[in-house]
Amino acid sequence: MVSTWLVTGASSGIGQSISIAALGAGHKVVGATRDIAKAEAANPSFAAQGGVWIQLDPAHPDSFSHFAKAQKEHNIDVLVNNAGYAFIGGVEDTSEEEVQDQLNVNFFGPLRAIRAILPSMRAKRRGHIVLISSGIVQEVKELGIKVLIVEPGAFRTTWTANMKSPAAHESTSGFSEGYKGTAVEQWVGPVQAIKSAPLPDQIKGDPDKAAQEIVRAVVGGHDYLRMVLGHDCVLSAERRLEEIRGDVEATRAIAMSTNREEPGSDNGVTVNAGS
Repeated sequence: MVSTWLVTGASSGIGQSISIAALGAGHKVVGATRDIAKAEAANPSFAAQGGVWIQLDPAHPDSFSHFAKAQKEHNIDVLVNNAGYAFIGGVEDTSEEEVQDQLNVNFFGPLRAIRAILPSMRAKRRGHIVLISSGIVQEVKELGIKVLIVEPGAFRTTWTANMKSPAAHESTSGFSEGYKGTAVEQWVGPVQAIKSAPLPDQIKGDPDKAAQEIVRAVVGGHDYLRMVLGHDCVLSAERRLEEIRGDVEATRAIAMSTNREEPGSDNGVTVNAGS
């Protein structure tokens, strides 16, 4: 069955690879980009294979209406929320505006897209929502709409060049003096270094292979909510599971002691039932 895909951030990175993979599998693809001319120049094969560009910035407050228009014009079957960027910095070094900017792209952008396109999917009782490391919309499961959360590790894309750090500390490697020698320096320092440098060899993820697996899961079906991609992401997920397991065991007794005590229960106080 031929489906129509809407991919945000389709002009580069994993979004670009997903778009090409979906087109290669015989599907229709609508690529959302902030700059169509730039997208066309960077992706000459996209339109040649039948892809359609639309100008759309998910971070813009009016993007809901733009997503709704795209849904009306193209009847979207698969929504891929891929647009986003990494922000690395210490909390006290980061301005509220910088946090809001990232939330507009990484959180509110996908939210606007889902809210605009979900009504049509619900009416059809079918559809796919693919979230590249975003939130959960499990409430649509009973409506015949499948959700896939993709959690990628480090892939050889332009994501490093698009990473951001606190603007107020650009001249001091992205962090303030108080964080020198801390985990913040360990994270922010390398980010600054690789923005304009070639990708280091330890970044091994192939975005085209990742895209093929995402398309295969959507088209062929999947029985999982999260797709972990990349050996580094597998290791990270395993560490998180161990940390969660350790926290559960460490706080199990505390957790089990916080239920409300029912009247008349044996809580150390003698209850006189009367004679």
